[in-house]
Amino acid sequence: MDPSGPPRAAESPPRAGSDGGLRAQAQAWTPGQKLEYLRSRNVGDCTRCKLAKTRTNIVFGVGDPNARVMFIGEAPGADEDRRGEPFVGAAGRRLTQWIERLGMKREQVYIANVLKCRPPGNRDPAAEEIEKCSPFLRAQVRAIRPAVIVALGRYAGMLLIGTDQDLKLAQMRNRRFTYDDAGAGLQIPLHVTYHPSYVIRREGELPPGQRNPADDTVMSDLERALRVLRS
Repeated sequence: MDPSGPPRAAESPPRAGSDGGLRAQAQAWTPGQKLEYLRSRNVGDCTRCKLAKTRTNIVFGVGDPNARVMFIGEAPGADEDRRGEPFVGAAGRRLTQWIERLGMKREQVYIANVLKCRPPGNRDPAAEEIEKCSPFLRAQVRAIRPAVIVALGRYAGMLLIGTDQDLKLAQMRNRRFTYDDAGAGLQIPLHVTYHPSYVIRREGELPPGQRNPADDTVMSDLERALRVLRS
């Protein structure tokens, strides 16, 4: 990992004991301690799939461990791979704008990706990579226990919905799903919307000065998702 990357969580992970003792200890850990244990001990310097050979940094996640809103994208891009932090390039700036338009700060939410390593050339995540990496994401959700999850992009949506069908994003957005983790007793409202990169690409196809309808669509989706916080 790049020592110039983002700092570690403020809360250090407790020392590990036996498996049974560790499980008992973990019940009393804060979300921050759980995330730090997951990042440092479970993910570590992961070599579980071929992306380990081409990445620069593992991109774990960033934000408030006690966040009520969790944004989940698909995979790191070049900027994220270089800095070791999700959503820091152009897509990250757009996501930050959306969060601020919702009346929040980026530091108040938690942001992660399905994959923790960048696929070469920013290609779509492969099924084997999702299979190897998704347990880390599910553990992040269990630690944070957000009130609502927003999936950014088709692959994030399909994974979190829990479907084997190859769905288009248009089939998933404008609906409320439930992220279900029976083992952790979690049923979390889940909304799917476009990835910021898609919205930016659409913008480049429009005449100069024309309002981007995809941006308005995402804001509508996000406002619908956050109604659960106000109910």
